[in-house]
Amino acid sequence: MSSVRLEPLDAAEARRWDALIEPFPDRQVFHRRAWLDYLAASRGAELKMWSLREGRHVHGYFGAGIIQKGPFRILGSPLRGWGTNFLGPVVQGEIDSKAFLAAVDEVAREEGVAMTELEYPAQQSEALQRAGYEAEEGRTYVVPLTPFDEKACWDRIHSKKRNQIRKAIKCGLTVEDTDDPAVADEFYERFEDLMRRKGRVPPYPSEYPRLLFRHLKPAGLLFSLRVRDGSGSILSTGLFPHDDRSMYFWGGSSWQDGRDLNPNDFLQWSAIRVGSERGLTAYNMCGPGRFKRGFGGDLMELRRWHKCYSRPARWARRGYEMYFNAWNRLAARFPRASAVPPRPTA
Repeated sequence: MSSVRLEPLDAAEARRWDALIEPFPDRQVFHRRAWLDYLAASRGAELKMWSLREGRHVHGYFGAGIIQKGPFRILGSPLRGWGTNFLGPVVQGEIDSKAFLAAVDEVAREEGVAMTELEYPAQQSEALQRAGYEAEEGRTYVVPLTPFDEKACWDRIHSKKRNQIRKAIKCGLTVEDTDDPAVADEFYERFEDLMRRKGRVPPYPSEYPRLLFRHLKPAGLLFSLRVRDGSGSILSTGLFPHDDRSMYFWGGSSWQDGRDLNPNDFLQWSAIRVGSERGLTAYNMCGPGRFKRGFGGDLMELRRWHKCYSRPARWARRGYEMYFNAWNRLAARFPRASAVPPRPTA
């Protein structure tokens, strides 16, 4: 793939995006049009779609969003603040990373982009470094799911967690995957209460979970779970985007009252069980931590890559990170005075 180019899709091709990427085995929920439309609605991203070509042959497709941050145009596939684990290209077989990254640079020049950020499973660290990208390290627990085998999933969970889940079941907790859009507000109210008790404010507005539900649920790409006690009261809620192979933990929350019934442990077990029943093979818990470790996942290393095309863009990125970190410290001390958070996008 020595002469690869990214060719913009026309309007008719863009409308067929899901059909175009359907044959590619590395497509994920984040590549679907419903997710891209959610990013456009929630983050104000300008959607861009290209075919990845060499001559007349189409090797795959590439989707991204472009935002304006002050004087800078930023291309994300995805950006860190988008709550999107992966994007990048979908291709058949292996991709020539050097040629693909050169094609991205050409797009950046054409679009007047000051910074590009990428994260995708087939990324090659050496090629990205040589192309001038810098890495940010991360980690997450990925729980292997055994399709249609609940016992195998149960056996992976640590014994203490199993006891807590048994207690929840014994106390009459139940779960439902609801089509009620009110679940988004129920989630946010509990999440806001949790942040308040920690002396913080939510890092995103209530519109985000509403838009997530609105775009993904009708497309069959979201588990929206409610955990109820024996009287029918809602104790916890969780939002789990998924495709036909993997599911992801977008967010979960609960009231302080009822925590002794272990609704959050039961929520996670319920998500694992629902995913297994649907034939999924992996649950990405979207982060590390002691609570997540108990569900038997493997701790995976992650890298998200960014490239600044000018010195002012690099300075601006570092300055924004300093500002965002300072705002977080301020919000922890004076939550009411910091009620409107900056929205991280890079």
